[in-house]
Amino acid sequence: MSTSSESPAAAGTPERGSEAVTSGRSDAGPSAPAPSATTTGVWIPEALDLGPGQASRQAASAGFGLLSDGLPPVPLIARPSGDRWGADAIGRAVGLLRDLHVDRVSYGWRLTSTAGRDERLEASGLGEALDAVAEYGEGFAGPVQISLPGPWTLVTALSLSSGVRVLGDPGARRDVIQSYAFGIADLAERLRRLGLSSVVRFAEMRLDPVLTGTWPTVSGFASLPAIGEAQVYAALTSTLRHLPPVILSLPDLAPLNVRGKSIPAAEVVRSTGAAAVSVPLASLRAAGWEQLATLSEAGVGTWLRLPAEAGARSEEVRRWLEGIAEPWHRVGMGTASLSRFGVLTGEELPLSHPPLLDPAASPARADQPAMRLAAGLRRALEEA
Repeated sequence: MSTSSESPAAAGTPERGSEAVTSGRSDAGPSAPAPSATTTGVWIPEALDLGPGQASRQAASAGFGLLSDGLPPVPLIARPSGDRWGADAIGRAVGLLRDLHVDRVSYGWRLTSTAGRDERLEASGLGEALDAVAEYGEGFAGPVQISLPGPWTLVTALSLSSGVRVLGDPGARRDVIQSYAFGIADLAERLRRLGLSSVVRFAEMRLDPVLTGTWPTVSGFASLPAIGEAQVYAALTSTLRHLPPVILSLPDLAPLNVRGKSIPAAEVVRSTGAAAVSVPLASLRAAGWEQLATLSEAGVGTWLRLPAEAGARSEEVRRWLEGIAEPWHRVGMGTASLSRFGVLTGEELPLSHPPLLDPAASPARADQPAMRLAAGLRRALEEA
């Protein structure tokens, strides 16, 4: 079951209906996750006076309580770092790598020959999260959301033990992508044994610099060579085919400009085989709405991300509904199709190093106003 981005078998981009049965996927291709209101993660500050796993239990209780009819996430824990809150999306991802080891140094995460302290901490945190999910998710009938960096975003964030970027080493990036796919599949299987199905959300925020050759070296004085779009798509396609349905989260739906040609965002998404796509609502301009409509008509699930600070008052649901319905109608889409939008909100785990949140953004809790607004907006879209 190779997920190599550079093997002959992965060189093409197979049609969505031709994928093999693996990890719950069917020959009919991946089905889009049912639209709902959900969050990228449940943030509970890991206070010093909490016992082991207590923060994870609080997070799971909040997530399953508020989003019992949506997609509750595997709980994520924010940690204090000075006077700011730190948590590491890349750390959560490297903790899933199978048969690869990592540690954290001054410039981020790097591959090593043996497991280090930071790797063991990530494994411990995942174990606590799964214990909490087992406790509070018992009897839950819907899927849970695993929100993680996308494979290429992870590759850009890792270095070899020598300090060279993994992105610039074909063998290393192949090994990381393959190991990551196996690790996420293992996590989905562990959740399945708890009686829960999964939806994977990949935050793939760095496709543009990967494809255009603008991702910097560790020193920052040069850029790494571009990776061909066939390899990028093939790595995503072969990763996704081994996982539960995937929501591919992108920073926007602007076209990619690669070697003098413009690649529409809808073509990029469909080339990966993702079951659904999500984008920030604020990023959508007229062309972006056109791309979203194209994807919707092609059967790709469509999700909109609200700002984490959105919606202090329930009456704002109407304003957000109009902000979606009006441009949707302008591109020729009917009112009934509004019910197919999913809604995402909540703070993202930082991808930068060191992994610090903006000082003004305290960790969002599961009962934050934005999440209540998202649930209300989701109901309004369905009723429209």
